[in-house]
Amino acid sequence: MTKPRLRPWRLKLAALAVLVGLFAFNWAETGLETWLRDDYGVGTRLEQTLGEAAHWVEGGLSFEGHDTFGKFAYKGFSIAYFFAFPLMALAAMAVAARRRDPRLLLLLATAAAIDYLLTLPFYVFFPVPERWTFPESGALLLSDLWTSELIQQFRPFSGLNNCFPSFHVSTTVILAACLHRFGSRLRWLALPFGLAVVLSTFALGIHWLPDIIAGVGCGLASYALAERLLPRVEAALM
Repeated sequence: MTKPRLRPWRLKLAALAVLVGLFAFNWAETGLETWLRDDYGVGTRLEQTLGEAAHWVEGGLSFEGHDTFGKFAYKGFSIAYFFAFPLMALAAMAVAARRRDPRLLLLLATAAAIDYLLTLPFYVFFPVPERWTFPESGALLLSDLWTSELIQQFRPFSGLNNCFPSFHVSTTVILAACLHRFGSRLRWLALPFGLAVVLSTFALGIHWLPDIIAGVGCGLASYALAERLLPRVEAALM
């Protein structure tokens, strides 16, 4: 008996279900990680050790005078990090969902799933802190000028501990790569928006340089593997 052929809209629904499932899983795991750390101190000593290691890798890079960047810094980069990224993701999914060809949405979902599987062990077993939580870095989270709770509320969008590899950066790379692969008109906006998001993670003192480099690498690797697996994924669903 032959396997029933799924229509394109059902393939799109399957891809959207994967993306929503990843977000829901990360939301739950972020809450669990935050609860264990804040209430029971699980991983806090390891965070300090890993923060010191990241600080050493950066050659003692510090951010003295970080709060003197001016209005452009805390408004422009904060907007890029906290708002441009989710808007870029939602726009990419909307464009992919509107296309008759379901492969763009399937590629996005497959690459995001691979990226999360690659980075999850690091978030669970190697909880590198954000640079701004490590006093020796001298970084100031400029969005604190709005509200100190903004970064905490954004965690489910950006991976468990936000750091190494930077899930924020890796998913930005995936979005831009997938849009370019299928020639979407949105690809020309994805490049400047994506670059602004990546730069904001550094300018705001959120990510260490190794986090950003590793995030770019994970994004490219996830995209390349997803593109290679896409025909098999499509065949398995058809």
